[in-house]
Amino acid sequence: MKLHRLRNIALGLILFSFFIMYMGVFVRSLLPIFFILGTICLLVSVSIYFHMGVISMKIPQITCPGCNRTTKVIGREDGCMYCRTPIRLDENGQWMQY
Repeated sequence: MKLHRLRNIALGLILFSFFIMYMGVFVRSLLPIFFILGTICLLVSVSIYFHMGVISMKIPQITCPGCNRTTKVIGREDGCMYCRTPIRLDENGQWMQY
């Protein structure tokens, strides 16, 4: 659930950066400023995607008790990526449903 939110934010930053760069076409005097701002937003988005990829490799996979699909849990408490069932991991790495 948290991964999806961060990926949505990164996608929104990409769209925002394209919009900012496109606005520079209409305001020629501010074109370099819009281009720099758009490039910065694009680089931040790429870094978020890269960071999520690194985090995703380390996340334990468990079977969701609600939909019986394999999902990833970030931290001690998270929700299933598919059915959003709240899941909590105990000290042994076993899931507990709320």
